[in-house]
Amino acid sequence: MMAASLAHEMNNPMMSILNYLQYYMKHTRNDDKNYGILQDALHETKRCIDFLNNLLTFIYMGVEERYQKTSCGLLFDRVFKLLSYRIKTEGILIKQHIAEGTPDVWMKVNNIQQVFLNLITNALDAVKDKERKEITIDIKPEGENVQITVSDNGFGIAPENLGKIFNPFFTTKPAGKGTGLGLSIVKNIIIAHGGRISSESEHGLGSRFQILLPMEKPKSV
Repeated sequence: MMAASLAHEMNNPMMSILNYLQYYMKHTRNDDKNYGILQDALHETKRCIDFLNNLLTFIYMGVEERYQKTSCGLLFDRVFKLLSYRIKTEGILIKQHIAEGTPDVWMKVNNIQQVFLNLITNALDAVKDKERKEITIDIKPEGENVQITVSDNGFGIAPENLGKIFNPFFTTKPAGKGTGLGLSIVKNIIIAHGGRISSESEHGLGSRFQILLPMEKPKSV
């Protein structure tokens, strides 16, 4: 509980620092001597935030958080609010489709929000160098489950890496830019909820992650 409290307390000011740095970078010329310093500060701040998010995920997985009936669409709205500055400044188009009659899901809210945050952050990274940047969220009933699909039109995942992306510590990002734990944690959270996650990708054209979450609370809980 103390670790979770400290991580939350640190995460809020770190997000504020990140927003200030992004603001000043936007208003600083590339040839300004301070621009490189701001870039380094931004990079290190993002590393701290990634670490705190991973720490929170491990904490919540080990804490007996109560299941609550919650809307997946509501959690995505929270994630988009957290990432609003980046979405706006990078000109990323977000499309969200929620089928009529889609029910709420019994879930550990902090865990599933972390899943959605991880997937959307990865999608933002995937599209950042594309001329047209687009992320699509589809949510609909599927039998006794709710199906959540996160798609992007980024550069995709190489075929030789697609089967490894859920492995702990596997990452295609440069050293210092990824721990390789994000998707491994995501998979563990989904399995703990009695769900499934799969991925598809066409290299150069984009990726799609599909989650099935049971509508009802797991019987073992």
